[in-house]
Amino acid sequence: MSETTAPGSGPAISITATTTDENAGRMNSASNARLLTILIVLVLFSEFVPFQYAMVGVIIPKIGAAFPASGNSTSWALTVLGVVGAATMALAGKASDLWGKKRTLLVVGVIFLLGTLVCALTSNWAVFLVGRALQAFCLGVPAVSYGIIRDLLPRRWIPVAIGLVATGLGFAAVLAPLFGGLLTDHYSWRSIFWFLLGYAVFFLPLMLIFVPESPYRVRQKFDWPGALLLGLGVAGVLIYLSEGTSWGWGSLANLGYLLGGLVLLVAFFAWESHIDYPMMELSLLRAPLVSLVMLIAVFATICVAVPNYLIPYMMETPAPGSVRGRILAAAATTAGRPVSAVKPFISFQGDINYAAGMTVFQLAWHITITLSVAAMLFGPLGGYLARRYGARLPMIAGTLSLVIAYELWTPFHGAWADQATIGVFWGIGFGFYYAAGPNLLMDAVPAQRQGVSSGMLAVASSIGTALATASLTPILAAHPFEVVAPSASGKLQHTVVPQVYTNVGFTDVYLLVGGTAAIIALVVAIALRSGRSPARGGAPEGESLLVASAADEVISVPAARAAPVQPAPAKPVPTDP
Repeated sequence: MSETTAPGSGPAISITATTTDENAGRMNSASNARLLTILIVLVLFSEFVPFQYAMVGVIIPKIGAAFPASGNSTSWALTVLGVVGAATMALAGKASDLWGKKRTLLVVGVIFLLGTLVCALTSNWAVFLVGRALQAFCLGVPAVSYGIIRDLLPRRWIPVAIGLVATGLGFAAVLAPLFGGLLTDHYSWRSIFWFLLGYAVFFLPLMLIFVPESPYRVRQKFDWPGALLLGLGVAGVLIYLSEGTSWGWGSLANLGYLLGGLVLLVAFFAWESHIDYPMMELSLLRAPLVSLVMLIAVFATICVAVPNYLIPYMMETPAPGSVRGRILAAAATTAGRPVSAVKPFISFQGDINYAAGMTVFQLAWHITITLSVAAMLFGPLGGYLARRYGARLPMIAGTLSLVIAYELWTPFHGAWADQATIGVFWGIGFGFYYAAGPNLLMDAVPAQRQGVSSGMLAVASSIGTALATASLTPILAAHPFEVVAPSASGKLQHTVVPQVYTNVGFTDVYLLVGGTAAIIALVVAIALRSGRSPARGGAPEGESLLVASAADEVISVPAARAAPVQPAPAKPVPTDP
């Protein structure tokens, strides 16, 4: 494949579909200050994603109370985020490969801004869900950010930069839970969305001004049929996993989503194998260098998701005395008798001594901040270890740390101090995994598939999150806290207290869901054949894993629009056969 020069004023950079021209826009001679500015803006821009969980995820009960029309569908405020996000992540990645990574980030950021404005203003439940669906487009931001880091930063910077993007600089991880707790406890839940709107308005111009566009492109048709089949197929499967407990795993309606999703995914793979411009070559997805990383992503994400659900649920449950007192007071009111008169006839079944009755701010201050700081510190450290020794080492260390966390959490999770202390191991695992996974994938795929492959990795993570929720919900439901009292006929009657579960249920989730997933992730990490040498930041080593598709063409853009410094021209090399 030959090089060409773009018409127009100024020098041009030749970009081909081979990895030999990937250095065209690399800022090897840029100052450290400029490189740090670009990286910090990218990292803070990527924190749109953790904001969705650190701030919005914990106010879902308050949102549900504000929309009576939501009924039993309050969980859709989170479900629609995961479903739409998973359906669009790979598409955003592919779009960045074809049309520009900075451009894609700006478009996704504007869509997020519009969705946030809708959520902040609307009083209609259906419209609110539309806003959440628009916000979900931001879930593809990290995948695209990995690509722009690969294209622009010096190779030595890339492994550590990946760890920073994955775990953030601490704003979303540390400050967001605290700030979100203060806003929620003192103002309306809508204040969260107004804050997110202001955040987007502030950082979109910074992205536009300080982050240059990557000059790297692949001239290829966008696979619209494949994109539609993949997006709808993933959405159908995730709806089934997310709503199986409430709709019924065997209900015809829910099974329809599963079967429809699987049929569309089969059709996607059939379509991709017969066209010249696929979303992502199936041979690449099947390669162990890629498929094993995707497999780890599913199970590691289960481990990440479980405490994000369990810890707030446990610690925000009202204290045992408060729960029992409310039940006794309600029974006394119903019977028209004083509490002292009905108390001897009512008993409770199940241990809920874990319940702490924390506010959102108290939860963040006592527990979340510890887990977040650990993750924030060990993300860049994992990137450094990947650059020095190879990404397999932090991947094994991270999954091993997750195993330790769950082995300890299983017997010790009843006090906030236990959750916070053991959570340090979880934070280590979080940081190491999110640094290692993208680095392993970056060295396994060619530059022209960076965006879409990172998007597929994010889809695997979304499946893991859905599997975590689908697994833990029925386990908790099988261990409800119950009130035992005589019925009108005099027989003892067991009444389930809604949304309050016994300690045994949480123990089983930590052991059976988190612990099992962590062990599987560790076993697969040990089996990895890749990542045994220092991470290269995507630099080619030997033959490329993938031969460029026949539809890939040469594209070039003016150098002045991409990078301030011209790298030395690459030596011509034969095109891969």
